[in-house]
Amino acid sequence: MKLDANQLLTLLTIAETGSVSEAAARLERGQPAISERMRRLTEAVGEPLYRRQSGRIVPTALGKLLLPEIQQLRSKLDDIEKLLERRRSLDSGELRFATTSLIAKYFLPPYLKVFQEAHPRVNIYLKSGVSFWENISVSDLDAFFFEGGMEIPSLPKNFEIIPWITDEIVAILHPEHPLAGKEKFCLGDLADFPLIWREPTSGVRKVLEAALSRLHVRPVRLVEVDDVDSVGAMTKAGMGIGFVDKSVYLQRPDWGLCHHRVTDSSLVWESFLAIPRETLRSRTLTEFLHIVL
Repeated sequence: MKLDANQLLTLLTIAETGSVSEAAARLERGQPAISERMRRLTEAVGEPLYRRQSGRIVPTALGKLLLPEIQQLRSKLDDIEKLLERRRSLDSGELRFATTSLIAKYFLPPYLKVFQEAHPRVNIYLKSGVSFWENISVSDLDAFFFEGGMEIPSLPKNFEIIPWITDEIVAILHPEHPLAGKEKFCLGDLADFPLIWREPTSGVRKVLEAALSRLHVRPVRLVEVDDVDSVGAMTKAGMGIGFVDKSVYLQRPDWGLCHHRVTDSSLVWESFLAIPRETLRSRTLTEFLHIVL
């Protein structure tokens, strides 16, 4: 007799609740149906998978051995259900994205605006910030934007990663900073000046750290902040030298800062897009990708 997925999932629910009646309520089935599933599963396996102990149902040694595998099965089935649900919801007018705050503020808005004008009835849900990723399930999303060098959540097997935007990282300085008027700007010049430093998960910081390490440059003082706007604010206050994507700098003339290209190292910021494979994308997501890519 072949094993049935519903029987295995029922065993997992019984193990989690410790009760056939509670499992039946959770699965929205009658107790006789649940008992019959377990009878058939026990018959297929050839030995008991649970027993009663102190008024509760607990798994046997074999049952305990199977539970982690059944949990993976449930997770995979949940991913499939979410994928199908996402396709249905997209066709009815929803897109769900997650990204870093930098991408959300300075790179995505123009594309979202174009898409909104073309598809005004589609609702867009955008979650940004690395702290949001701690409990994120990428399978719930239609697209996930992230920066190179970052640690990202586990991706479903039906997702693929494609390169998106690359940009130059430039140094930004207060106009009165000693290095502001220098003809050439090198990372080697930074040893004597404080830096405005992004949080450790930042893609810009990852690139800058690697470049400084290659040149054996160790800044004497750091001011660590958690977003690109704070980098601009602290630099504007004259607290040190900041580093941002050139596109960000060009969008913030209100900072009133100077910028320099770095001449002794290539500072390139990269971003990527994780999306379902082509055969699994909805029409709405495909339309959005035509704009974004």
